[in-house]
Amino acid sequence: MNTWRTLSALLVLALSELAALGQADGKLQIHYMDVGQGDGEVLISPKGQVVLFDDGVVKNCDKPVSYLQQLGINKIDYHVASHYHSDHIGCATQVFKEIAMPTVILDRGADYPSTVYRNYATLAGAARRSATPGMEITLDEGSADPVKIKIVALNGNGTQTTNENDLSLVAVVSFENFKTEFGGDLSGFDTANYKDIETSVAPLVGPIDVYKVHHHCSQYSTNETWLSTTKPKVAIISTGDGNVYRHPTADCLERLHRAGIKTYWTESGNGAEPDPLWDTVSGNIVIEVAPGAQTFTLTHGAGGSETYPIAAGGTPTTNTSPAAAQYAWSKNSSVYHFANCRYVQNISAGNLMRGNSPPQGKELHKGCPK
Repeated sequence: MNTWRTLSALLVLALSELAALGQADGKLQIHYMDVGQGDGEVLISPKGQVVLFDDGVVKNCDKPVSYLQQLGINKIDYHVASHYHSDHIGCATQVFKEIAMPTVILDRGADYPSTVYRNYATLAGAARRSATPGMEITLDEGSADPVKIKIVALNGNGTQTTNENDLSLVAVVSFENFKTEFGGDLSGFDTANYKDIETSVAPLVGPIDVYKVHHHCSQYSTNETWLSTTKPKVAIISTGDGNVYRHPTADCLERLHRAGIKTYWTESGNGAEPDPLWDTVSGNIVIEVAPGAQTFTLTHGAGGSETYPIAAGGTPTTNTSPAAAQYAWSKNSSVYHFANCRYVQNISAGNLMRGNSPPQGKELHKGCPK
């Protein structure tokens, strides 16, 4: 058997299965495309409106273009550019020419000294709009379940900086009680090159369910204040194999793990090794949220599908008895844990059980809590 041919066929099948989710199906869909060392996400509203957040890496545009084509997308309502680096708007010209010219192209305004930016701005033309804090886009307007996209910050959020990463536009997506955030390469630490923008932006964002990790999980992103304020359950890391930046970094991952957040990576990157208890290298990743749902589903190219409770905009929902229960366990496991054990974070919502007494027939996790 040709092993490479078999693996290639499996990868194509996995991509096709994820892409099949792309047709409007009455749910909110967010596709985190594996674009290599860059960013590119596509949102599809329950009624089929399409928003593209960034679009991929220059000279590596076959990935986003192919994915969008497999979704069957031939119309883009909005393109939202976080900032002007070539790993975020590097495929705009190919996407706009081969897929569709967006109706509205939204960015942080101003300009940037690069050929990629000039090509983007030229092609955007009259469709281009400068975002402002507080601006809101409504998808499926007039329906019972509209999707809201609010621009909460951009251009440093009042902090003086010329670093293009710091200037990233920050957008919050809300669908009923579900919330997620796109913040490009926002920084969270003051250094010789960066300014801490995350701390001032975090209260404007508030609690979210899913966090698209800023700056590909660099050591200068994702500070503790950001995580304690936004409280995400799941984090998506868009990173590329062999990247020269050593992303994702151990510092960033440690902060995410310490906060009890499970992460999904588009690729293995070229930094810290994934911890199997917390991190999944996933390829393309799709979030789906049904109207009226108390959970959201995450499907990924590694062949998995997990369900998480929605808590950002409403009351946290779990399959448990009282939230203050002393013990927690998976109904499929032979061990149980103290409720504050970090291993509890890895139990899927569908299997998680809680109680104030140890469950019969199970043994306490050795060394618990860990």
